[in-house]
Amino acid sequence: MSDMNQLNLFGFDLGGVYRRIRLGVEQVLWGDEVGLRAWFSPPLEHLRLDELDSLDDASLRQSAGCIQVLVPDAQVLVTQMTLPSNAEIFLEEAVRAHVVSHSPFADEETCWGSKIVDRAGGSLAIDIIIVSRRTAEEAASHAANVLRSCGRPFGLSAKSDRACVALDGYQDPDIDKPYLASLKQFAVRFAAGLSGIAFLAMIPAIWFLQTEQQYNELLRETTQRSKEIVKVREALVTAQSRVSEAEDFFAAHESYRPWLHRVASATPDSVYLNRLALENDLLTVTGLAVNAADYQATMVETGLFSEVTAPTAFTLDSRAQRERFTLTMVLAPGDDG
Repeated sequence: MSDMNQLNLFGFDLGGVYRRIRLGVEQVLWGDEVGLRAWFSPPLEHLRLDELDSLDDASLRQSAGCIQVLVPDAQVLVTQMTLPSNAEIFLEEAVRAHVVSHSPFADEETCWGSKIVDRAGGSLAIDIIIVSRRTAEEAASHAANVLRSCGRPFGLSAKSDRACVALDGYQDPDIDKPYLASLKQFAVRFAAGLSGIAFLAMIPAIWFLQTEQQYNELLRETTQRSKEIVKVREALVTAQSRVSEAEDFFAAHESYRPWLHRVASATPDSVYLNRLALENDLLTVTGLAVNAADYQATMVETGLFSEVTAPTAFTLDSRAQRERFTLTMVLAPGDDG
């Protein structure tokens, strides 16, 4: 474990973190709990070593699966070990120490394999097989002579009471090729599926983005075209406001045009009007007449006015040879002019 103790950061040992990450990956890819290997690799065939000689080439070539050759039980020492679940990251070291303490062979002549068979109660139940290297070499040589000519990858294993345990160091690398190929193919398909789903999910976003751009461009063009319309509308609103103000201003004023026509039609040609002033229903007339009193009487006789008075005396204008007058006349009530 000294090599793992070299992994540290600011005084914290990262060896345990690395081991747990590696253990998690191995459990997902190779563990029986997840079951990926059982799904994506063909089932293993188990054959006893003494059964190989009875098989012909035709039967061996019928399937392309891998074979686990079982070492005879008489040549295998099976032992068990229990570890806490938290110690699984140190499983390899614990198994090696257990093998060293239980093997009847010398260290260099000892081969072993291990497998977790139970995880109940917060502990690990482990079956361990111990085989002499000579026995393993002879079994591997015999299996190779029979199986490799048929292109069948194989590995050595032994059976315990609870499981079939593979022997470390005697597993053909090609055993995992079908599994890795299937796993790679699945990963490619899964990635392609995710890419397709992501693309489909992006289509509405792309469509909304394009639609928003089109609407923004349409809004810009519409705003540009409507500037002149807005100006005309503003001018119309301003004119309408002025018209309303004028209507409000002249609404309180009566129409004096009919009065003036009546006064003009009732005035003789011999009378000259110099000035007319209108204030509400009061008309003030200033002018020259041959006989100002006759003109006053004429205006009374028209019936247009309720009162016709001379606020000042009539005077003779020697140059015009006429009488200068000023008359005030009040419009008769009920007269529509």
